[in-house]
Amino acid sequence: MMFFTFINKSIKRRVVSLISSLFVVVMIVIVLSVVSIVYNSMSYQTAISLDNKAASLHRRLEERLTYLIENSELLTKNGLIVNALTDADGRKKYLPPLVENFMLGKDVVSLSIVDFGGRAIFKTQEKIPLYNESEALRNALAMGKIDYYIQEEKNEFVVVSPIEYYNTTQGAAIVVFDLSKILANNLPADNNIYLSLLKNGKKIYTDNFIQGHKYQVNHHDKCESTTLFHGLGLSLELGMDSEVYIAPVRDVINKLLILSVIFITIGILLAIFLARSITKPILELHKRVTNSSSEQFCSPLGTNDELEALAKAFDKRSIMLQYQAQHDALTALPNRVLFMDRLQEKIKLAPRNGCAFAILFIDLDHFKEVNDSFGHDFGDELLLVAGEYLTSILRESDSVARMGGDEFTILLNNIESINTIIPIIDKIMQLFQKPFTIRHHQFYITCSIGVALYPMNGESAEELLKNADAAMYKAKDEGRNNYKFYTDDMTARAYDRITLETALRGAIINKEFEVYYQPQVNMEDESIIGMEALVRWNHPHKGMITPNNFIPLAEETGLIVEIDRQVMHDAIYQYQKWIADGYKVGVLSINLSMVQLNHEDFLGFLQELLSASKIATDHVMFEVTETQVMKNPENAIVVLGQLKALGIRLAVDDFGTGHSSLSYLKKLPIDKLKIDQSFTQDVLVNESDAELTRAIIAIAKSLRLEVIAEGVETKEQGIFLMENGCMEAQGYFYYKPQKSQTITKILSEKI
Repeated sequence: MMFFTFINKSIKRRVVSLISSLFVVVMIVIVLSVVSIVYNSMSYQTAISLDNKAASLHRRLEERLTYLIENSELLTKNGLIVNALTDADGRKKYLPPLVENFMLGKDVVSLSIVDFGGRAIFKTQEKIPLYNESEALRNALAMGKIDYYIQEEKNEFVVVSPIEYYNTTQGAAIVVFDLSKILANNLPADNNIYLSLLKNGKKIYTDNFIQGHKYQVNHHDKCESTTLFHGLGLSLELGMDSEVYIAPVRDVINKLLILSVIFITIGILLAIFLARSITKPILELHKRVTNSSSEQFCSPLGTNDELEALAKAFDKRSIMLQYQAQHDALTALPNRVLFMDRLQEKIKLAPRNGCAFAILFIDLDHFKEVNDSFGHDFGDELLLVAGEYLTSILRESDSVARMGGDEFTILLNNIESINTIIPIIDKIMQLFQKPFTIRHHQFYITCSIGVALYPMNGESAEELLKNADAAMYKAKDEGRNNYKFYTDDMTARAYDRITLETALRGAIINKEFEVYYQPQVNMEDESIIGMEALVRWNHPHKGMITPNNFIPLAEETGLIVEIDRQVMHDAIYQYQKWIADGYKVGVLSINLSMVQLNHEDFLGFLQELLSASKIATDHVMFEVTETQVMKNPENAIVVLGQLKALGIRLAVDDFGTGHSSLSYLKKLPIDKLKIDQSFTQDVLVNESDAELTRAIIAIAKSLRLEVIAEGVETKEQGIFLMENGCMEAQGYFYYKPQKSQTITKILSEKI
């Protein structure tokens, strides 16, 4: 495992190991193939050699046995043998020398002469075959036919030849030959070969066989039917000692192994050389790729092959990725990364150059409404045009960047004084006074600008950008469409804003928001006609936080969507619980942000909530502030119309503060106007507020809308409202916003 880990850490080692392994495998295959060929060839040659030796031995033995049979037949035809059957004196005188002469050099064990009755008239052994017991003797005496056979237990070859006189069988000669000597005299002169003679597959004679040795054996039994061997059922088996047989193969293998070691060594050296040649450009490419501090390109490598093409492609991709990493994908302007890099470089060179510079942080006003109204593609085109406009008015020494969203930054170089900055800012402000034309739509959009100077407002890139951002938010807070230079107190406000946003996000997760309820009453009999759900933030450390302190930021960051949904869920289910308990609650009013209304899945969420809670839609009223409606009245008419189609009642909250147009007001699908508390509280002391209140009531009646006043804190205020035709109100004079448990007690007292 450690070896493979060591190998895998280097491409050079892998190439060396792969080439070496390939060479070793090839050499092993070659060696095994050669060994197999040599082994098979030598096995074949040995088998052929043994077969040839067996065939040669078979011929010699066949010739020898034939010779002995023929000589035995010639012996019986000798006149002295015939006379010996009838002449007892001649038998004693001539027969012994004749037999003795015949036995010379013929490996004869015994020779006997018998008469026609099978009785021995001459013998050289004590026991001869009896007539009735020997088929060969009967064949010779009765049928006059020469016969022969093998006497297995003694390894003897017996020939029985008839003795005829005038074509009449008078007796027979029984010649017994020593088969062992015959075989021994004809054995091949090789001590490494053993011989076995088999009769009908059974070994009857073995020579030079050593027990325990292994032999390469050849069984020779391919005899023609006319041969003596076939007639006698004989076959030969020759075997060669395996050690002798394998010795040449072992010698060849040893030589091949030596050659293999030599070639493998040469192969490894060659693999190292090849690995260096192959991996040198690869390692050089790796070095250039990983050397992040170097500006050197990966190409050229000098290989003019696929690796060279790869290096060029990598350079091209690196340039593209570097560009993408440092430029905004939409506007092609430098992004935050490149801008911060330029800013840091500028700060580094500032002491040497001795020139001040400034950061402008630009944010497009109400850009979110553009996205919500016309779509993100439209908004992207606006950002693209804005980037081109900003670039067109800058000096060559300045640079502009898109930081993200609708935020741009400008680095102004060589600033001698504030008087140098203001003309440039004025150009930008004038630029945004002109209408933008996109997709045949012409509209106006303004910007807010924050300015931070180096080194007065910060000595690091991060500090300068943060302070310019804080100045930009100050410009927004003061009405937008203007610019502000950074001052120290802006940082504290920016920090508070970031802290509040972070706390808001945590409050949503931890469900720190609570719903309070303020009853709405009919002032004539003070009966409860409705209930407004109001959100409160129960901060774990700061306690109860009123909506005025967090709702504006929640709407700006989009967090209002989740807050509104939590309030809607809790309020609707609490309302249903009161209805189920038999309380008369009237209509449930819920404040709704236009941010929520414009959210893509709001209608789906609302329908699912209404279906799950089984609340009657005409018992729910959504309140939208006049200011939010008038930001985009045409869009508000469409969105509110969708809610109206569901059967939900609608009210315009804080009416009188948002500069409504009566032409739009009559088009809005609303049911009620809600007089803002700023008018209600001063109707008795400020004649203008009193007149405005009367006018609002008159407008509501003329448009056949219900009207309700909020913020009623005294009996006299209530009387004034009733005298002028407004019978519904809510405020501290009647009920304060309370938790659901307290409201339940109030409702129970009304029963």
